[in-house]
Parts: sequence; C-alpha cells; structure tokens
Amino acid sequence: MHSVPSRPFAQRAFLATLTFCASVFAACGDPKPPPTPDPPVVTLTVPQPNTAAPSLTVRVIVAGCDSVAQVDIYDRDTFLKTVPYTSGSMDFELASNEIKYTRGLAVNLSLNARATCSDGRTNVSQPQAATFLPVTKVIKDPDPNGQVVTDFFIAEGSGTNVAFIGCGNPTTGSGTLFRVDSAGVVRNSVEMGIPCTGNTVITSINPTSKKRWVWTPGAGAVAVDADFKITGRTSPTYFLVSLSVMANGDALVRDRYTVSRLKHTNAGGTFQWTYKGAVLGPISPPQEKGQQVLVPYVAQLEFSQVPQVIVAYIDANGTSQEMQPVQEKKIFAYNGELDEPPVTAFSADGSTLYVAFLFGNNQSRVQACSTDLEGCEGAALKWVSVTLPVPLNFLMPFSAGSRLAAIGTQRVWFLDSSNGLVTNKGGTSVDASGQLRIMQVQLGQPTSPEFYLLNGPNVTGAMPQEIVAVDSAEKGELFRYEVSSSLSCSVDDSGRLWMRVGNNLVQALPLSDYRAVKP
Repeated sequence: MHSVPSRPFAQRAFLATLTFCASVFAACGDPKPPPTPDPPVVTLTVPQPNTAAPSLTVRVIVAGCDSVAQVDIYDRDTFLKTVPYTSGSMDFELASNEIKYTRGLAVNLSLNARATCSDGRTNVSQPQAATFLPVTKVIKDPDPNGQVVTDFFIAEGSGTNVAFIGCGNPTTGSGTLFRVDSAGVVRNSVEMGIPCTGNTVITSINPTSKKRWVWTPGAGAVAVDADFKITGRTSPTYFLVSLSVMANGDALVRDRYTVSRLKHTNAGGTFQWTYKGAVLGPISPPQEKGQQVLVPYVAQLEFSQVPQVIVAYIDANGTSQEMQPVQEKKIFAYNGELDEPPVTAFSADGSTLYVAFLFGNNQSRVQACSTDLEGCEGAALKWVSVTLPVPLNFLMPFSAGSRLAAIGTQRVWFLDSSNGLVTNKGGTSVDASGQLRIMQVQLGQPTSPEFYLLNGPNVTGAMPQEIVAVDSAEKGELFRYEVSSSLSCSVDDSGRLWMRVGNNLVQALPLSDYRAVKP
C-alpha cells in the first residue's frame, strides 16, 4: 500500500532537484565574468623643469593600452591641450599661448597627462612641477660647455643688428672687452689693461664722442671707440671709486679724496683738472650742470659739532690741478657721524640733491633739496617723502628723471620726483624673494619707465639668481624669474630685454606681451 505525497513535500523535492542541478553545473565549470583589466600606466616628465624658452617640452609615456585613444595635458585641473600620442616615449611642445598665466609670470606649473585607451580605460600621471617663462628666442653657444656672452654685458643696436658687449678675463688673465653678434660669434675684442669683475661697469656709447667707458672700481677706466680702440684711460696707480660721463663724453672720476675730469682722448691718464677740497671725499658721484660740475661732500664747520652736507660748484672747463670752487652751498646739517654721511644722489639736471635720512628703528625718509639755495628749508626744500620702514642704500633717478628709486637691501619704492609720493602699485614695495638681496639694477631706455632688479644670495662672490621686472611703477611687478645657476640682463636700443640665463642668451618677449596676460 502506498500513498501519494502531499503537495508541500513535492515542492520541497523539486527545489532540492534544482539545487542539485545548479551545483552540478557549477562543478562542471560554468564561465565567470572576465576580470577587469588594470588601468594604463601614464608618466609625464619635464626634461628642463625650469625653462625660459619659446615653448616648454614635456615627455609622455603610456603603458598598458593595446592602443591609445587620447592623451590630454593639464596644469592641475586646467586643460591645456590634446597631444597626438601613439606609443613609446614621445616629446611634445607646450607653446607659450597654450599655457594659462592665472598664477602670474614666470608661471609655476603642476603638469599631468590623462591617457585613455581605445577600450575606455583611463589613468592620470603623477604631477610634475615646472617653471616656465615664455621668451622670443634662445641663443646657445656651439660648444655645449660654452657661454654666449660674458657674465655681465650690455646690448647695443636692435633687431638683426643687435650685438652684446661684455668684459671677461680669458686664459691670458688680462681683462678683455668683447663684442658678440646675435649668433654668439665674437666680432671684436681688445685687452684693456684693467681686470673685469662683477662690479665692472660698461656705459652706453656717448652720442657726442661715439665712445663708451669701461671701468672697474679700485682698478681703473678706459675709453673705447666703436672700433674697439682705446683712446683714453686712467693711470695704473689711480684708485678709481666711481665714474660718470659728461655730455661731451669726458669722464668725471673720483678716488677716495678728489674729483677729476679725464678727457676721452687722453690715453696717458693725466687730468684736465682736479678738485681736492672734499677732505673726506665726495659722498656720491659728481654731476654736470651747465658749465659747472657739482661735487657733494661733508664737512664739520668751525665752531660746530654738527656735520654739514655741502655742494661745491667747479668750473667744468677749468685746467688747474688745484681747482677752487666757484661757489659752495651748505645744503643741510644732519644728525650723525661725520664719516657716516647720508645716501645722496643728484637729479639728471643737477638742480636737486636727493638725500636719504636714517631715523630710529631703521626707518628712512627721502628729502629733495634745491642745489641753488642753502639750508634745504622753505623754498629750498622741495619735498619730504613718507617714512619708509628700512634703511636705504641707494637713490637712483630714472624714467627721464620723473621717478626716483629708493633702494634698500631687499625692498624698492618708486617716488614721484616732483612731489616725493610713493607711486608703487598699492603703495607696496617691490621686493627680492626670500633671503635674496638686491645686487644690481638695470634701467630701461633713458625716457622709459622699465626697471629691473637683479637679486642674489648674501655670499661673497655670488652672482644674481633672480630678475624682477617692473614695466612701470604704477602697474607694479610684471614678472620674476629665479634660476639655480646665475643670470644677468641688458636692454637693447629698442627697449627689448635680453638675459643671460646660465650659459644661454635669451631675448624676452616685448613687455606689453607679458602685461597682456598678467592677472
């Protein structure tokens, strides 16, 4: 006798059968979904991560794709361009107009590459830092270890006729002046008989004499014509402190105690005249004013313990070796030591003497005094600047005399020479970066407002490593560019900036191009 299973039991048996079948199918190797492929490996490098060039080279490698559909270059999250990557290690150029300058010039980049395989897999490279200053062109010496121009140089001419004048000490050990063309080929040279140092100054060609002066503090000076012939010089025993050029091309030279006029045609080192009245020596370079030469010096007058700044007027066309002043103006008395005079500078026409006074807490003020009146008060006092928070080391008129640069160890203010007001953008000084110090200043053309700071470490023998460009005081800093090697700069006759960056010579873009993208 048997009975029919109840309906619930039958259902359980059916389910058990299904479970058994499923386990059998599993045991028989039913296919699983394929594993997800790994993303591609993307690498971006920058062969020259600190670059002043027309474009920036990046190197891309993509591994792990059967084929690459697309590679995009980004600066952080900002898309720059898509590059035609195919395979292996490939170099691509980022043109100057393909980079965004929202963070200024020279721009600090953080570059990455985003690659997509043809099957849709994608990945991003690790970010690579780079500094890029766009320029017009780079000139390199044919010798991989050669340097196109000397450490410091000046540019003359413009366009295809530009050349570069520099002072160097070749293997002979004798200071030599070189002229190099725009291809880096030496066209002229002459041994000068004075050494070249980082402090050597090369003046522009004088429009009257058609000559330039090359001088090294503590060593001497030579006058050189356009054909690189020496026509004038100081004597070998003369201790040169400073040199300024007269309108006719003659030099006003000073040693520790005297001021003399040296003709640009006198190769024997004798002077047309010498003024010896500044017992403690002139306190700044003398200035030609009409038919006279103004010499600033300090003295302590009889029956007084207060030092005075005095300007002596010397007959520019005199011929005595014991010149006496035509007149003297007692400009002002100052609180301080006789042998620690204030920083002074003349205006270009000699009508004004600018004086930087040091106050408590290392603060300074600049005062403009007439050289035609005594006392620097009342009508003789033209203006007094606001208090600046650092001691000042130099005062320098520029931009056709309309501006006066008040230069400290690390900071610069630009004053309106007509009223002494600070003209810096926002009233903020232009500063050297970090611990760097202002080593040199490069001006634009005589009537232009450009101003360049060359900054370097406070180490003996160090050279500038940073340039800060200002296209006008009111607009403020235009760009700053720092290198680990060294740099220098000059401005050609058209106002274009040229820089020596390491061993290479670089022509910057017109400053208006930089200003167009300056945030």
